[in-house]
Amino acid sequence: MADASQMSQALAYVCAEVLYPDGLEKPSITGRQAVIRRGWLLPSDIFTAQNIRNHTDFVTVTMSARKGATVPEPLGRPWQVQARILPTVSVLHKGRSVEIVFPESLAPSGVVGLWYEGALQTTAAYAVTAQDTAESVAATLASQLPNGTVEGALVSVPGVSVLGNVVGYGESVRVSRRQSQLYRVSVWTADASVRDIIGVSLDTALAEKSWISTLDGRQAQLKFVGVEDVDAMQNQAVYRRDYLYELIFDTLQTQWAADMMFGVGTIDAGGQDVGFGAIAPASEEDVVTRALEAMAAAAVSVSARSEYPGMALNQFGTVVSSTD
Repeated sequence: MADASQMSQALAYVCAEVLYPDGLEKPSITGRQAVIRRGWLLPSDIFTAQNIRNHTDFVTVTMSARKGATVPEPLGRPWQVQARILPTVSVLHKGRSVEIVFPESLAPSGVVGLWYEGALQTTAAYAVTAQDTAESVAATLASQLPNGTVEGALVSVPGVSVLGNVVGYGESVRVSRRQSQLYRVSVWTADASVRDIIGVSLDTALAEKSWISTLDGRQAQLKFVGVEDVDAMQNQAVYRRDYLYELIFDTLQTQWAADMMFGVGTIDAGGQDVGFGAIAPASEEDVVTRALEAMAAAAVSVSARSEYPGMALNQFGTVVSSTD
């Protein structure tokens, strides 16, 4: 879920990409050290050895005091699937049996389901974790099926044909609020000509962007509002230029769930409801707990993917290399 502080962090990362096009470990576009920070200047930025007066330039990203406006969100706040995690485990049908197949190099994930036809489909399901093996998954599934037997990773039921499938997970999101917030991108330097170089570079790059990536994997609309030079600190040999941008972004509700494996329903047969489809697998407490843990681990694997690889914020809000 994106909030106002995360949006300023994303905007700081965009500024860092402009000033360090080859990465934070390489020289900046001016050849001087440029510090990009989410937040205002610190006293040390002005009064210590490594400061503005000693060939160090600063770009700060802060929220403006102007009250943010609320923008109408989609009518009805519909849920939409934003991300999917495909399963890495698969099943192989062998005659009337099903074999569980694990990947050779990838981490195992997915929900494995087995069923066989009857008056209603008898089913079994299991959410795979990183600690599982093909044999352990097969054994667990066989224990859920009446008369189920297991031989290694092969699951059978005497006298019936077993079928299988594997599904992954999906992240559903909906917009709970859409809002507008004003941000101030400030250039600080002791050299007026460097202020022009940094300012024009940022202005040109951001003018080409109508949208920027947010930290939650979505997009925020970027609008230019204005620019001004602030030279009140010239007596301290500090030159400043402010660029104002409006960001329109969403606050989201998110929910992870497994993809649909089985179907169930009823039909009206002469005034009497007759069921069809699947019998839900037995939901013992430890089975449910392991399934939730497996889904949570899959969600973490997706959320850990950064929209701005190689960048992070330190305790002062400064953009640094994530390898530091």
